[in-house]
This record gives sequence, C-alpha cells and structure tokens, in this order.
Amino acid sequence: MSTKSFMQIIDTDDSARAWIVTFADMMTLILVFFILLYTLADYEDAAYRKLVASVQVLDGDGNQISVIDYATKNGRNPEPLKPIEEMLGLNPTEQVIENLRPAIVEELESMIGNTDLSDSVDLAFNADKVMLQIDGRYLFPSGKAELKDGGRVIFSNLGYLFSQYADYKIAIRGHTDNLTIGTTQFPSNWELSAIRATTVLRYFIGLGIDPERMTATGYADFIPLVDNDTMENRAKNRRVEFVLEKEKDRYPKI
Repeated sequence: MSTKSFMQIIDTDDSARAWIVTFADMMTLILVFFILLYTLADYEDAAYRKLVASVQVLDGDGNQISVIDYATKNGRNPEPLKPIEEMLGLNPTEQVIENLRPAIVEELESMIGNTDLSDSVDLAFNADKVMLQIDGRYLFPSGKAELKDGGRVIFSNLGYLFSQYADYKIAIRGHTDNLTIGTTQFPSNWELSAIRATTVLRYFIGLGIDPERMTATGYADFIPLVDNDTMENRAKNRRVEFVLEKEKDRYPKI
C-alpha cells in the first residue's frame, strides 16, 4: 500500500468519526453539571453564610461592608437558595408529604380519637389504600356471628364516613381466634369468619352503602395478629379488617 493511499484512509476515517469530539464535549458538560448538583446538594447553610459574609464590598458612601449587608441595604434577599433536592422535587417538604394523606384518614383518626376505640383499632394507609383493623372485643362473642351493641355503634359511625367517600371500594375481611368450632351452623372457623364478614357487609347495606362497592372474605384463624394464648389476644385476633381502596377511573381521560 502506498503512503498516499494510507493517508487517504486515515483522513476518511477521521472525518467519519468527527462526531466523537462533539459527543465527548457533551458528556463532559453533563459530568460537570452533575458535579455541580452534588456540590449544591451538600452545602451547609451556616458555612454558606459565613463564607459570603467574609466578602467585603464598598457601599455608595465608600464604606466597606459585607456583601450580605450590602444586599440587604439594597433590598435584595441574601438567603441561600433552597437545597437542590427540594428544587428538583427529590426531597419534598413536610407540607407536601402532609398533603398526600387521604382525607378519609383524617376523618377516621378524628372518629377514633373521639371514642374509646384507640386501644382496639389500628389504622394504616399507603397512597390510595387505607386499612382499618378492629379487634373482636366490641364486635362478636367467641364462636358467634351476631354483632354486639358496641359493634353496631362502631359500624354506624363507619357507615357515615363510607357514605361520604363513595369513591372507595370496601373489602371486608373476617378473622377468628383459634378455638375449634364444629356446630351445625359453623362446621369450622372458615364458615364462622366468612359469616362474620358477610354480617358486617349486610349491616352496611342496611345503612345505605352500595353493595357493589363491597366484598366480604373469611380467613378463619390462619392470619393471627398475636398468639392465641390469652382471652385478650384471642379477642384481638377475632377481628374485622376494612381495606379501603380508591377506585380508579374505569375509562381514563385521554
């Protein structure tokens, strides 16, 4: 191969790969950008103010003052910028987090706080799903599916809330303790837990809650909260759970 033809190949190859230079410049700029983000995210407010305050400037009268005093004197805000996480939405403020609490959760907390249910009710939520657990002390006698008077009061209050938040589906889950049952009505704890769940469902239907919003399921004694070693613990396991999930639009807007 001649020298001339070899140089021609090199020139052709270099022109074909000229984009690599532009690409390398772009990647360098991106790297610098992320280094800048990291630096801004790690600053300390006190250190920032101390550093800025050490910078001296001359005011309009020829006096030497700090740059912070100069900015304040001229009606400017000398405070540092917000943390970069907050600017980018990576670290939302407490107010934003508070706004994510479903309104029904606040209503339930208020209801629980205004009654003597605080030691028998557990409330948790995640996004559009809310779980409410009520132990059996106020609900059912052991081995039976008839609601106690205390349970009727609790469910009446819940029924009012459920009617106010009609966009939530309601999954009712019945649970029993581990005491063996073998009656004509309830051959096992499976039937007992299922009847308890449907008893609650029928009660809410009587309060005017749309039955299409509700489901009822029995779990027998297979998902205990605590050991079934005392009367109190068996009452906690003999519970009813409500899983409230906000319905999504069946036909999303386009």
